[in-house]
Amino acid sequence: MKRHALKHFLSILFFTLVSQFTYAQINQPCVDPGRVDPYYQCNDPSFLPVCGCDQVTYRNECVAFRNGGVNQINHDGVCQNDYVFATIYPTLVTDFITLYLQFYDKGSALIQIRNSFGKVMFSQNFLSLTSRQFSLERAGYQPGVYYCFVISGNVSSVIKFVVV
Repeated sequence: MKRHALKHFLSILFFTLVSQFTYAQINQPCVDPGRVDPYYQCNDPSFLPVCGCDQVTYRNECVAFRNGGVNQINHDGVCQNDYVFATIYPTLVTDFITLYLQFYDKGSALIQIRNSFGKVMFSQNFLSLTSRQFSLERAGYQPGVYYCFVISGNVSSVIKFVVV
């Protein structure tokens, strides 16, 4: 009788622990505030955008998990609400200014680079793109702070970078 009661108790304990673990896994918050670290530098320079559960597009999974603190990725690529995602990596430019650009779907964009005084250093329209990577030589860019404007329809973003 005691053996049966112990076996029954252990079964209930096991079931309770498994159900609590499963509940915790299913009901995880999208973003874990304890894991958000905006200063963490991912050593993965790849441009493989992902859409986090918070509907924010990140440069890659490392950035999503470490800087954004997201617990899961919804899908690879740009989030629909972002429409276009652009980044310059690295933002401390020594040789080439490399811009990475990806759309949720096909799109067109105006890319402009301006110096800190507002002077246009580069301007070009790109039509019907899904993604693009291009590099500009550092020549002609004096050391200083620059801003890259990406304008597509009613969506725009600004990326700040430094030429050394």
